[in-house]
Amino acid sequence: MEMMIESYFNLHYYGYGKEEYYSDCEDVDTESEPEEPPEEEELVNREFPFDDDVFYINLKAPRARTGWDNLPMEILIRIFSFIRPSDRNSAALTCHRWFEALRHPLFLGATCFHFERIEVSDSKSPIQIFLDSFRHFSNIKLTRVEFSGQSEFWNYFGEHIREITFDNCALTKPKLSNILGCMPNLERLNIVDCDELFKSWNPVIFQKISPICRRLKHLGLRKISALNEDHLNYLVAMAPHMTSLEISKCLRDMEAVQRVKILSHILRILNNYKHQMRSVNFSYTMYDDLFLKQFAEIENMSLSNISLSFFERAPIKDPAIIDVLRKHTNLVHLDLTSFLNLTDFALIEIADSMPLLSTLKLNGCWLLTDFGISAIRKLRKLVILDLSDCDRVTDDGFLKAIVDKDRANMKELHLSMLPGITENVILKICLTLANLTVLDFCGSDCINDTSLQFVFCYLRLVRVLRLNGCVKITDAGLTGLDLQRAAIEIWDEQQTFSIDMLHGLQELQISGCFKVTDISLTRCFKLLELQQINLSHCVNISDEGIIAMAMGCPSLEVIDLSDCYRICDPSIEALTKYLIRLTSVKLVRLPQLTTESIYSILANCKRLKNINLRGCCKLPRSAIDLLAKMKCLRDVPNCQQFALE
Repeated sequence: MEMMIESYFNLHYYGYGKEEYYSDCEDVDTESEPEEPPEEEELVNREFPFDDDVFYINLKAPRARTGWDNLPMEILIRIFSFIRPSDRNSAALTCHRWFEALRHPLFLGATCFHFERIEVSDSKSPIQIFLDSFRHFSNIKLTRVEFSGQSEFWNYFGEHIREITFDNCALTKPKLSNILGCMPNLERLNIVDCDELFKSWNPVIFQKISPICRRLKHLGLRKISALNEDHLNYLVAMAPHMTSLEISKCLRDMEAVQRVKILSHILRILNNYKHQMRSVNFSYTMYDDLFLKQFAEIENMSLSNISLSFFERAPIKDPAIIDVLRKHTNLVHLDLTSFLNLTDFALIEIADSMPLLSTLKLNGCWLLTDFGISAIRKLRKLVILDLSDCDRVTDDGFLKAIVDKDRANMKELHLSMLPGITENVILKICLTLANLTVLDFCGSDCINDTSLQFVFCYLRLVRVLRLNGCVKITDAGLTGLDLQRAAIEIWDEQQTFSIDMLHGLQELQISGCFKVTDISLTRCFKLLELQQINLSHCVNISDEGIIAMAMGCPSLEVIDLSDCYRICDPSIEALTKYLIRLTSVKLVRLPQLTTESIYSILANCKRLKNINLRGCCKLPRSAIDLLAKMKCLRDVPNCQQFALE
């Protein structure tokens, strides 16, 4: 009941009492005789007495705080769930209550604290600063980190860590065991590009060890070629309740005999965990058709997520992927990116046997034709579809596969590098897939000014728009001005549209659209939610457009202006002055930038983490020393970046 009263009170309260309300009015005669104080009313069973639209619970009670800083916590958490992590972090600086909302487990789990190029030592920053923190962190990533001695960091935060990633770290087996031993609640472990760890892992006779991470559900190994059976046995034994296994981009620099042994051992692990395994990811790992055949023969394993890539030769008749698809019919997520021998018959098998499928990624499956693509129409629950780089797909197959009346669930559509798709498909996509939030047409000829107008008209929920290499786009398509033909013509009425109608747009990529000029940036780039933009190779953009964009898009964090050779120092000054959230900027081959741009960066950028200045020939070598003073930068550019390539 208290929370209900608080919510009602915060939203509808306009005063503190009748006496105070009337004391603020201008019509009160201050020279009149003082009135005798009224007799106190007996408040019995009156929770909300009203008088002149002003209510109060008890006149004698202390005043209740009102305003946004006193919203009920459940409402505040609900509001925070709709905004991006960077916006939540900024909002948390407003007041103590909003900061407390940010500490909700839902938001802490979505935030990854990335430590890069540091030494884990209690006496050095940033570990020393974190040890004094009163917050706990559930997701940590370590990139190129060195470990020196024992650190209290793991004892202090280990209990609260749910996911940890070691990326190219100077790690040893004892150190890894000690760190993981401090994390009893760890659920996800990722080891990336750590060949030195496994090379220094002395082979020992495997002995049964007590599980270190009893709650570990996901084990991920990426970019590793020094694996052997002992390594896998040790890591798997730590996780008796593992449900997800990832071995991606591994086993490349390995002899064939050793690779066969590792693959056979992986199959034994899957067989041992078959009753609980739900997800496997072998993307870009070197294996053959026999491995897939044996993988399909594992009985009583019901997977919901599978990610596979394939580069080896396989039999044309009865390939093993067909057996895999027939075996696992309850899949929700299927990623076959770069599965080079995937045929139409395999895709038909997917459509016939997987009614629950919501994510289907077929990027780079160049053998697929309209005959197989048209079978996708049977997948009624699709949310994400990726057909990029499937060269043989045309309008006919795509229309049969996707465009119908029952595609309200579709959120993401990736159709980059498809020469067979024409602009006739775009209007039908816009009319039938109205709930799309991610749209990718990079390198496709189907996007021109007219088709872009249809996107702005019908797909108002788009958050990510990727149009790199769509060279037919001009200012007319982005602004709706001077079009040869209006998007909508009804009798004498003509209506055009502009990109600023996508109010929720967060990412825009138009790299290589060289016909776009300052006109678009000055007239319609007022996108308050825009976070990332790629304008590289837009050679007709100058300082006028960049300054207007900096003032109209205050949420920008990541910018790429490479090869926009007309950009000068005033653009960099505007970007650093107006974009207080700027974290990454790429300024490759901008020959007109001078030291003034470096001074602007030093004076205004407080959050900048990454900067690329390669090929900026007018920047002196002393700029390196100036940039080295920025504590927020992760990597300071070297001398070679300022030389022309």
